[in-house]
Amino acid sequence: MATPDQTSSPPARSRVVALINPTLHCRATCAELINSGVNLVGIVEAQTKTSGLPLATFRRLVRKQGLLATTSQIAARLAYLSVNRSADKRIYQELFDRQAIEATLQHWSGKTLACSVYHAPDTMEQIRALHPDILVVHSQSWVTKKVRDLAQKKLVLGGHPGITPDYRGSHSSFWALLDRKPEKVGWTAFHLDKGVDTGDVIVQGRLTIQPNDSYMSLNWRGMKEIAGALAKSITKFDETGEIPRNAHRQIPPDSEYG
Repeated sequence: MATPDQTSSPPARSRVVALINPTLHCRATCAELINSGVNLVGIVEAQTKTSGLPLATFRRLVRKQGLLATTSQIAARLAYLSVNRSADKRIYQELFDRQAIEATLQHWSGKTLACSVYHAPDTMEQIRALHPDILVVHSQSWVTKKVRDLAQKKLVLGGHPGITPDYRGSHSSFWALLDRKPEKVGWTAFHLDKGVDTGDVIVQGRLTIQPNDSYMSLNWRGMKEIAGALAKSITKFDETGEIPRNAHRQIPPDSEYG
């Protein structure tokens, strides 16, 4: 029989804070972390919409690519919704069980914060007070270096519903399909850095296209895979102290999460 001095206590679990937007698919990532046993201590929700419109996102796109290109994208998005809204809504409801997600979050004992941007001084102070070891990001809002530096173990993890570096940024599934490259439809979990979907890769996976899939449903299915992969990576990190970190140039073309 082991004496008290010989009995080793289990390693402390990392304190994780999620940076998300207040949407169901982002909240689903938090629910997956909780259900997987990750020590999620805080959720910070950045509101991206003003009067129901994503004005901050619109302004950022205009600065990045100009008014004409941004307006063209919005028009294409509206045309898409006019045809696919009902079908996509049905798939979304199947993928993200609102009742189950909200039940998980309701019984969770962590702290939820609301903000407009993560890097606001008062928001950063509240995040710092949670003593995060790891930040998990599922958000359209920008995460500055000052915010990333709040992760005490220097781990800021995120994902993208596309195979990086081939397809980064918005609507990766759409561009892969347009390019007739269904093998490039997938997802990537990575270490967040200053670029857009440029961080070192943790794991990647492909998605098999189903008959009823749209590029939006492929994005949502990728998000669910990313949430599971990040949860698995964090629980393994708490056991081993390691998370894979592979530069894009080191990822073989057939890399796949198994």
